[in-house]
Amino acid sequence: PLERFIPKNGRFPVKGYSLDSALHSVPDCQKIIKKAAAERLKAAYGLNWCPEDGTLYQIQFSIMKDQAVIYLDTTGTGLHKRGYRPDQVAAPLRETLAAAMVDIAGYRGKGDFCDPFCGSGTIAIEAALAAKNRAPGLNRRFSAEDWTCFNSGIWQKIREEARAREFSGQYHIFAADIDPKAVAISRANAARAGVADIISFETADATEFSRKTQGGVIVTNPPYGERLMERREAEDLYRAFGAAFRETENWRLHLLSSHTEFERTFGKTADKKRKLYNGMIKCDLFIYHGKKG
Repeated sequence: PLERFIPKNGRFPVKGYSLDSALHSVPDCQKIIKKAAAERLKAAYGLNWCPEDGTLYQIQFSIMKDQAVIYLDTTGTGLHKRGYRPDQVAAPLRETLAAAMVDIAGYRGKGDFCDPFCGSGTIAIEAALAAKNRAPGLNRRFSAEDWTCFNSGIWQKIREEARAREFSGQYHIFAADIDPKAVAISRANAARAGVADIISFETADATEFSRKTQGGVIVTNPPYGERLMERREAEDLYRAFGAAFRETENWRLHLLSSHTEFERTFGKTADKKRKLYNGMIKCDLFIYHGKKG
């Protein structure tokens, strides 16, 4: 029963979707569910009307092949948003995709990590969070934290337990971009994420990459060039970065691109590829083991 969760002044807007179902009109479904919820709450609280001037209790529905599911959204903003990136460059990488790329690369805080096309800093920040074993979304809020039906102390307890599992240490995480504004945005985002102290940011040209260290892993997301002129510029960039990478020792590379001719323009066939999606863009994660594997 809704009254177990929604108080008498709770706001309960309805949204959802319908696929391959007889009930195909989403607006009509919204109206039906809204009316049913309102009638239930009015009866439960002895109200003539629902004021809806309190906390948000978002009602969601999904109808697929005539099977309906109705639920309350306890999260709010999508889980792929960690809460540290109000500032971003054009076409930013989702935090969850960046985290997946770091995970596929096997980075856990050991060795050097570098993103020479850092943009908003998302990949380097997710690498830092992984190195510290920080729980995803630790610093963001969830809709249900404001609900009276949940014990607020439990949220605090869970966060404290997550913080107790974090690691501390010396990490070698580097991020660079040719655009000084992007570097400034990356620094600000890293500060919000609480990892600015373990990431070294610099303004640098990725095509001149030649970091003199014992080696490590490069995880990056260079421009794709979806339009014709941008595509040509992207190809020139891939060629130059490929030449720079081939001169490095002991560096592995995980590079995300939607360019169908990436390997040809980069000048080297990938040792392995993984299919990934950057939003609606179909991409490949090109994996290179480096000169010494």
